[in-house]
Amino acid sequence: MSERPLRVIHVGTGGRGRWPLDLVGSDARFESVALVDINPNHLAAARQKTGLSESVCFDDTAKAAEAVEADLVVGCAPTVMHAPIARAAFEAGLHALVEKGMTLEWSLARRLVQEAEQAGSRFCVSQNYRYNRVEQTIKNMLGTDAYGDAEFMDVTHHRYRPEPRTLNYKNAMMWDMSCHHFDNLNFFLGRPKTAIGQTYGASWSKYAPHNANISAVITYESGAVCAYTMTHVAQNSFYRAFFHTTKGTIRAYDIGGVEFRPINSGAGESVPLIQTGRSEQGVMDDFYRYIAEGVEPGISGRNNLYTLAVIEACARSHEQRAMVEIAELFEEPF
Repeated sequence: MSERPLRVIHVGTGGRGRWPLDLVGSDARFESVALVDINPNHLAAARQKTGLSESVCFDDTAKAAEAVEADLVVGCAPTVMHAPIARAAFEAGLHALVEKGMTLEWSLARRLVQEAEQAGSRFCVSQNYRYNRVEQTIKNMLGTDAYGDAEFMDVTHHRYRPEPRTLNYKNAMMWDMSCHHFDNLNFFLGRPKTAIGQTYGASWSKYAPHNANISAVITYESGAVCAYTMTHVAQNSFYRAFFHTTKGTIRAYDIGGVEFRPINSGAGESVPLIQTGRSEQGVMDDFYRYIAEGVEPGISGRNNLYTLAVIEACARSHEQRAMVEIAELFEEPF
């Protein structure tokens, strides 16, 4: 590949769309060449930040891709817009990175990944949590002689989110938040195998008629098992994870950093955190390597399907009152 920077079309320049503007503007490997947003105030702020002219500001991804020379699209719009943004990129022969989640529908996600492969486009989803210091540290610990292999774990995240806002659709809590947790678990443990899920609500919930909480048991091809709970209408917020390994217990999220407690030890010891930069920088670093070197990251569209597959499996398990095999989801026509 040429030494020139990769030319970026930014789609969505407010809210979460600000981080790509920050990182592209400070990274010589990338260059901002166009801005897309339906909000003129967001465009004006992005123009000021990037120094781009009004002539390369658009309200539609396809228009931007047709008008400017570019290499990739970074989409930070509402999730329902991710598929149209990515497809516009594929049709123009561009690579695409979209914010999490990839889509809100399993079959659509599979089609999107297939379309990217057919177009020869590198496609990634910005699951940035896996690049945080705590997650990177846990990943670095698991499977080592010092800390052992994870065999079972429990992850509990009670969230005080009383107002649904945009999360007013079925299983929104999973598509919006569990995608982070499930992606982290896949990062730690590898491919998921089965899921049993149960969604539920609360008498005070404003999310009705949809449930705002999920509990699940997820197994992995490695043999590891996770008991998982995430709620959006808890009366108080709380977040904790225990990884029970062959050498002891790794604890995170409810403490500062990561703690390890050896088997039958009464006291835990703090584990030095891996020093990382901004989590989104990890996303951009891996996306760049995917485009420039062909090194497929864990956040590729193809790999991200396994994150969405856990969501789909939990949702179906609740409806069917049965365990769902992940592999069977990939065998279905779409």
